[in-house]
Order: sequence, then C-alpha cells, then structure tokens
Amino acid sequence: MNSVVKTILIFSGLAILIFFLFEVSQFSLNQATDSTEVIVVIAGLLFIGVGYLINRLMSRKRDYSIEVDKELLKNSELSKQEYKVLTLMADGLTNIEIAERLFIAPSTVKTHVSHILSKLNAKRRTEAVKIGRDLEIL
Repeated sequence: MNSVVKTILIFSGLAILIFFLFEVSQFSLNQATDSTEVIVVIAGLLFIGVGYLINRLMSRKRDYSIEVDKELLKNSELSKQEYKVLTLMADGLTNIEIAERLFIAPSTVKTHVSHILSKLNAKRRTEAVKIGRDLEIL
C-alpha cells in the first residue's frame, strides 16, 4: 500500500471519529454542560494533532533527494530529470514508483524513459542501466 493511500485512510479514520464525537455530543445535548462542549473541542483538536503527527512521521521516512553529479551529466546527453529517472531505474523502481518519488505523472516517466532509451541507444531499461554504468554516469 503506497503512502498516499495510507495517509488518506488515516485521515478518513480520524474524520469518522470526529463525526462520531459530534453525534455523541448531539445525543447528550439535552444534558449538555459547558464541560461537555469543552471536551468535544479538546477531542477534536487532539485528533487533528494526532493526524498531523502521523503525517509528519510518515513523510520523514521518505527520502526524495537524488544527488545529481553535474560533471557526469555534462558528459552525457541526458537532462537532469532524465538522469534522476535513470538513477531510479537502476535502483529497480517501476514507472509508478519513480513517479511517486519525483512527484510527476507516470506518463511523464514513460516519456523520460523513452528519451533515455533513445539517447543511450538502448532497447530495454536494463540495457540503458548497463550503458549508464559503462559510461560511468551511474
């Protein structure tokens, strides 16, 4: 399950809990006191805080930075983005995984891959990675 789906599920669960708390507060509205309203507000703020912390913890695990050696890049015909895609291809990532890492559309990754294959005169991704290693750009 990718991180976007996990985040959506976590926040959906928190939203359902908040709605449940509001329903409970409406049910007890007949006996409502000022302390009941304060408890509901504190619980809502607590859920927002927990959701924020969970999101921060999940985003810390991801490392999206890819070092680009500009000297090696000058010697190749690849653009900076194509070089990043080639590096991730060498790590064995799929187009969808590369798209998630670089925050681009999978169709954009496919375009970059086809440009990489063309510029390196390769027929397959594995061949492009081998050529990249032979040229010492990976």
